[in-house]
Amino acid sequence: MNPPQVKATIVSEAQAKNLLNDNNLGMNETSGDILNNCGVMEYHKESGNLTVTFRNMSLKRIRRADRRGSEFVTEEKFTILFQSTFSIASGELVFQVRTMSLPVVVIVHGNQESNALATVLWDNAFAEPGRIPFAVPDRVAWPDMGKALNSKFMSANGRSLSLENLNYLAQKAFSGQNIQIDDYSTIQLSWSTFNRDPLPGRNFTFWKWFHGVQELTRKHLRGPWNDGSIMGFVTRSQAQDLLLSRPNGNFLLRFSDSEIGGVTIAWSGDDPQTGTSQVWNLQPFTGEDFNIRSLADRIQDLPHLIYLYPDIPKDNAFRSYYTPMSDQPLPSNNGYVGSVLVSRIPQIPVTNCPDNPSTPGSYTPQYDPQSPSSCPPSCGSIQSDIGISNMQEPMMNDG
Repeated sequence: MNPPQVKATIVSEAQAKNLLNDNNLGMNETSGDILNNCGVMEYHKESGNLTVTFRNMSLKRIRRADRRGSEFVTEEKFTILFQSTFSIASGELVFQVRTMSLPVVVIVHGNQESNALATVLWDNAFAEPGRIPFAVPDRVAWPDMGKALNSKFMSANGRSLSLENLNYLAQKAFSGQNIQIDDYSTIQLSWSTFNRDPLPGRNFTFWKWFHGVQELTRKHLRGPWNDGSIMGFVTRSQAQDLLLSRPNGNFLLRFSDSEIGGVTIAWSGDDPQTGTSQVWNLQPFTGEDFNIRSLADRIQDLPHLIYLYPDIPKDNAFRSYYTPMSDQPLPSNNGYVGSVLVSRIPQIPVTNCPDNPSTPGSYTPQYDPQSPSSCPPSCGSIQSDIGISNMQEPMMNDG
């Protein structure tokens, strides 16, 4: 028998239903054009399996169905249909076989990715066996959603979500429904609440917020998250209560409520106007900020931050993530000297804090605590800025 050839085509949800209802219907019906969509099956003697590899397969064109009601483009599901025909006994027996992939969502721009992933997650997590393509429930129990979110977050970032984290997520997801309970085990979450209706006072949905946090952690915070150095899922008021119970200079990291994919530093210190201890919140950092300077280096820069809550010296928690600095001038072929960017908070002086337990020999930026001329209100967020520090002795150059 010659190795059978497999063809891949993309079909819509309606076409997939028709294929299941009539085995002879629409074998050549598609919803788009796929390039390099044919491959030859290979037999692996060791495992006894037949496999096929599609090299450089790509979707050239997609034909969408008319959307139903309020359905978005990113909620429209397709499937990849794999078909093959082969014969045995000198062609006396001919077999036609086919199978469909899990649902896929076709997007044309990166800004659609988050919504498309929401559709895929809901389908993969909550579809029932033997369903009609591609039926899913409109509501799911929160414990089931919690398991799906935990699996997603753990797959991307390693450490799983704690019960406290999941309770925080439940409070955020249901924040628009005025549910005043501590036990969410009997509450159901709708698709609209998950990824259609924006969170109260925000212009983004619960899923978009969660996905932003997941991606920020995956790209920039994975190490500290797995170390347990990022509390993350905690409200501003909870952070304030925790930090006010500790000496000045304590800080923690929490994911921003107001920014998609943002993390903020909250710390305790004296108000320079009243002298009373209060909690300050830095304007949230995003992935773009960390592309310029990492979280660990920013924490090292700021002398206001001394102990990671509750009592861990910041160098013990973040030293392994600091960017190494050399005291010796680096060789230069063009006679120029490099510089580094350093974070600072000019509005708030460093006062009434215990000694900073920095590692001897580590680089600590120097600041003038008398420089601030004003102090922002305690209820707002403090913005840090970037200064430039030369890390090498100047080199003479005629040009």
